Amino acid sequence: MKELEKRIFEAKKKGLTDQEISEKYKVNLRFIEKVMTKRLGVNVSSPTMKKKIKTLQPPKFALETTTVWSFKSRGNWATHSGNYRGNWSPYIPRNVILRYSKEKELVLDCFCGAGTTGVECKLTNRNFIGIDINPKAIELAKENINFPIYGSLYKDSSLPKINFYIGDARDLSFIKDETIDLICTHPPYADIIHYTNNQEQDLSFCDVNEFLEEMNRVAKENYRVLKNGKYCAVLIGDMRKKKHVIPLGFWLIDVYLKNGFALKELVIKRQHNCKTTGFWYKNSIKYNFLLLAHEYLAIFKKVPIEKKYIPEIKSSELSFQPVDIEKLESTTVWIFDHNNWYNMTIQNLIERYNGNDYYIMNKLKDFDRLNKLHNMPSLVIINSINQGITESLYNNINEILSVIQDNGHLAVICNDKRLKNGTIYPTGLKIEEKLRGKKELNIKELVVISIENKDTKMDSSENLEITHKYLLIYRVNKGD
Repeated sequence: MKELEKRIFEAKKKGLTDQEISEKYKVNLRFIEKVMTKRLGVNVSSPTMKKKIKTLQPPKFALETTTVWSFKSRGNWATHSGNYRGNWSPYIPRNVILRYSKEKELVLDCFCGAGTTGVECKLTNRNFIGIDINPKAIELAKENINFPIYGSLYKDSSLPKINFYIGDARDLSFIKDETIDLICTHPPYADIIHYTNNQEQDLSFCDVNEFLEEMNRVAKENYRVLKNGKYCAVLIGDMRKKKHVIPLGFWLIDVYLKNGFALKELVIKRQHNCKTTGFWYKNSIKYNFLLLAHEYLAIFKKVPIEKKYIPEIKSSELSFQPVDIEKLESTTVWIFDHNNWYNMTIQNLIERYNGNDYYIMNKLKDFDRLNKLHNMPSLVIINSINQGITESLYNNINEILSVIQDNGHLAVICNDKRLKNGTIYPTGLKIEEKLRGKKELNIKELVVISIENKDTKMDSSENLEITHKYLLIYRVNKGD
């Protein structure tokens, strides 16, 4: 084993790709990552990469204005690179920092990794505290932040204060209460990518339940150190296990909500490393699963708890008209034109889940017809964009399940809602939470529907325009 690890490490030093090493030595990516982390103390893709700075700023940068963010290029200005496994695109912290903080304010990243957020704070003249449990990651972050500033980048001549500390996000006791102006962080996604060899302290070794328990401690500390009225941005994604999605994103967002935060925005960040043709597309159809292609950027605000006002959405009744589709969607992000999103969504559901005998609930009176159905449908689709439909879903869930065939599917379409106080009511999260206790339901997929080609603009309160909807797909297992 030691000889194999040595050969893999030498192959990495020579510049071989993960795929080349995998084919040559018959090992998977997790094993290659383990070798790199063991040898270097940090999970990087290349042990020899040295970044040459070509520019300090992203070209043609503009703030995002909707709730769907898509960066086809991950960003390589300054010292940014993809060498540190799992780090986020610098476009994300740049958007958050510029929108939710001012120059010279203090930004915290308590899972700072290789220092992406710190680099952006240096470039945008924000003071910064970066914390990571891995000393080697802190060393790498300090290297990445060590570049000269030239030209008139700042309004004044003083450099921002950038500090990195080896520490635990669950214990920020060295930071005083209400002293942070913005939290901008990207925690691990439970047991997906391991960042150290320290299983006792590293949250990336936790299973889902343990991860959420420990992140509850992180959320409490985030709330304590953040100033009132300020923002906390957290990027998190879902997982898949045994062909079913684990909605880790919704579950972690709920942890922060239960610790006193309000949800200012819920942004969908599209991923562009999902192959939708060839091998993966064929297997998506054959084994009936979608490639995870989105993450959630939750923007929380520390505000006094208010009574939630849920507006009644008087949406027009949509009527399904069959359409032709060239091929089925194969990822968890479905991108449709605003004029045909509903028809395309329904058509994909019918064709993927063999729903020739389907039933659509699009208005309240559709619930009254359940008991009059002559045949048990294999697919029930509920358009829950109207709040009244959502309440009817909760009130009639047992009746709905009783008419669906065993091993059939229940699909719920919904969207987030903007409350009068400017915060977000996360309808998708609430529906998932409400249906989670039904033993007959296993969540199969959590899809984001991105509505495009629609005129978008910032409103007077500078809220992001909500341009996405959710599609929660459940498999119905009635058992004995």
